[in-house]
Amino acid sequence: MIHTIFRKKSFYNISSGSTKTIGILLVVFISIVGLTIFQDFLESIRSGSFFYFSESILFKSIWFLFIPILGVLSIILKNQNLYTFGKTISLILAPIFIHLALLTFVFIFLSVLFYNGRYDIYKILTYTLANDLYKLVLVYSIFVIAHRYLSYRITDIVSLDNKSYISKIIIGNGKNNTVVKVNDIYQITAETPYISIQLNDKKYLHTETLKSMSTQLDNKVFVRVHKSSIINLDKVVSLKSRLNGDYDITLKNGAEIRLSRNYVADFKSKLKLTHQVTT
Repeated sequence: MIHTIFRKKSFYNISSGSTKTIGILLVVFISIVGLTIFQDFLESIRSGSFFYFSESILFKSIWFLFIPILGVLSIILKNQNLYTFGKTISLILAPIFIHLALLTFVFIFLSVLFYNGRYDIYKILTYTLANDLYKLVLVYSIFVIAHRYLSYRITDIVSLDNKSYISKIIIGNGKNNTVVKVNDIYQITAETPYISIQLNDKKYLHTETLKSMSTQLDNKVFVRVHKSSIINLDKVVSLKSRLNGDYDITLKNGAEIRLSRNYVADFKSKLKLTHQVTT
């Protein structure tokens, strides 16, 4: 089986999307409030009791407080590095206590304003702790932990993208030095105690190890195909299976290199990131 290789571009698009996330949560929380109010209505029908919309929405006010608190929390998290377990826990517990305090204030205020003060602090707190504490713990824990995970992921990706690689290699040959552009390299092979750097129609011996050289080159372009060989993916023309797990790689200069079965998986994964393959 022969595969012809065509170059295609790939890139990362990284965005925190905090505003969009809060907007989505707003829709989710409003939907939850609507569903739970409807649930109260159905329960009143089942039990044959009266349904009071104002009282039902009062006990759903816990959901409305999530939006402003999560909005402030997202701003705080942008300026925090959650490297320690203690800091992560504190940023989960703090909004929970603030939420409980604000919820108590809202309950008392609305109770005095609309219900002649028939809901006291004790009733409010005991009801909230008994019925809603798990909601607070879940929402704030997921929000903070998700932020921590995504922050690490974005940092790792940015670090990889910003890593600098060499663009030229200076090869010494007695009194003369030859500058080789990395983009012109087709293949690098080990020839102990040297490495052989092969261009289109030239070959140079360089005093470097294959392992050391591989760390200086972009590993999305220069890929190991054998324990003693690295090739430039940009120079690959086709792959031909040997039907035994190995492949023959043909380069643009007509050279054929064996792709060892031990490196096939890594080679193909790198190939998918940078090339489009057609059979």
